[in-house]
Amino acid sequence: MKRETMSGDSSLLKAINKSTLLQLTKLHAPISRAELAKQTKLTRATVSALVEELIAEHWITETGIGQSSGGRKPMMLEMNNTAGYVIGIDMRATNMLCVVTDLGGRVVRKSQYPYEAASDAELVFQQLGSLIGKERELLPGSPLGLIGAGIGIHGYVEYPSSRILFVPHIGWKQLQWKERLEEQLGIPVIIDNEANLAALGEFEYGAAEDCPDMLYLSVAAGIGAGLILHGELFRGNGGFAGEVGHTTLELNGRACSCGNKGCWETYASERAIANDLHREYSPDFTEWLLAQLKAQKPDALAAVRTAGQYLGVGIGNMMQTLNPQMIVIGSAAGRYADWIDESVHQSLSERFSYMSSFRVEVKYSRLGEDGCALGAISSVIRDRMSLQPGSSNLS
Repeated sequence: MKRETMSGDSSLLKAINKSTLLQLTKLHAPISRAELAKQTKLTRATVSALVEELIAEHWITETGIGQSSGGRKPMMLEMNNTAGYVIGIDMRATNMLCVVTDLGGRVVRKSQYPYEAASDAELVFQQLGSLIGKERELLPGSPLGLIGAGIGIHGYVEYPSSRILFVPHIGWKQLQWKERLEEQLGIPVIIDNEANLAALGEFEYGAAEDCPDMLYLSVAAGIGAGLILHGELFRGNGGFAGEVGHTTLELNGRACSCGNKGCWETYASERAIANDLHREYSPDFTEWLLAQLKAQKPDALAAVRTAGQYLGVGIGNMMQTLNPQMIVIGSAAGRYADWIDESVHQSLSERFSYMSSFRVEVKYSRLGEDGCALGAISSVIRDRMSLQPGSSNLS
């Protein structure tokens, strides 16, 4: 029994060390074995043995000879980005956006699939499995193939079970898709909230690249948030952190679909703009509003300006509560940056003049509509790189 425990402990330690080496290689490539040993405090022999395993498993590749610091020139290492591929899917209100990348996050294909019947959750599940299978068939040959799929849901997703609790704009409830998809496809599947994944996407590839403490605001039909702390997603108890759209701005304000009154999103969301313009909030609303703004239509400009003022009030509250290094505004509102930014900053300067000392930078999404799907891809890569023994992460 004791020998088995020691063996288990040894396997876990080895997996942790391999994962650490892999992540350091991803962050600092090209990097030598000697530098990996220096950063991890592992012996050179241990590092060399583990690196050889990672090379054999196609995660790492040798890329050439580096500069010598005195002695033999080192062989440099980096991620073997073309060894496999990842699929990220954003389950949007009107269609599924599918992005395929290599292990380095380089986009190799992007497609949109309209729903056959969005309200029929089982039919959507079947369509989802089918499209992932179709996209896998189109992949170039590679040693690892498709290493996993990530799926972003615009609603409540339980963590770590990935159970879809509720999707307000479609009405889906209590869906357990993760296990079914993994059994059907034979690959790891991650399902998470859209704002969480978009935050991860902006952190890995977008406006907040390498900013370890940032808040992403998804402003469209509602307002959601994804919070990155020390480079990791903060989820809260059960995974529901970030539903900031339902914080209260007005004590007896506008009625919200959640049952509360005066919620932030009833004043600052895209749906709030539609209501102020007495227009139905439909799938084509964003394009319609952009056309109105570009044509300098007074009503549209005024409605967006008002929403921007309320958005600024809520952002000020987020700054005081969380004090991140950066706040990134994305989703539909990111496309209105040219028209909404002035009123956002006007609110901040008028109501929170002292906040200049907080040094919080407000930016707009650099990834646009791809943010959620790319974040889903990043989440899969991070999960697979954890290389935990006894899990599906091991190659």
